[in-house]
Amino acid sequence: MSIQIRRPQPGTEAEFVTGLEWLFDPPGSRPPDWDRDRAVERTAQVLASENVALFEARSPQDQLVGVASVYLDILSVRFGRRASIEDLAVHPEWRSRGVGASLLTAARTWAQEHGADYVFLESGVARTEAHRFYLRQGANHAAAAFRWTVGHNR
Repeated sequence: MSIQIRRPQPGTEAEFVTGLEWLFDPPGSRPPDWDRDRAVERTAQVLASENVALFEARSPQDQLVGVASVYLDILSVRFGRRASIEDLAVHPEWRSRGVGASLLTAARTWAQEHGADYVFLESGVARTEAHRFYLRQGANHAAAAFRWTVGHNR
């Protein structure tokens, strides 16, 4: 099966957000303040940034079957330039068919080409299948992540 990985173009933000919403299926959940319109606006902003790459996976029939985003975010004194994979989502019917691995490879390659020394990916604790996938892809389970929500204008 031939999956095509490409960068989304301006005007396709709503479709990209549809892919992100696959993360809300169990064991995931919809963020309490999720606003689809705001997500589409943010996607447009991200598309314009040189420090971010969005990727979409397309089936041979040009169906969106996966999405990923990677951000160059910090220069760590200890570890160097970090890239964070913020979202990696595959359509439920396309999981275990190489889509996630292809997206992960594209994100990691982009990060390396843009000067990242390492790639960080945070995953919800309930996503045990995803965690096994990341380990099979060569990741190290290196940290626990903690989050505080601040402000009201997210």
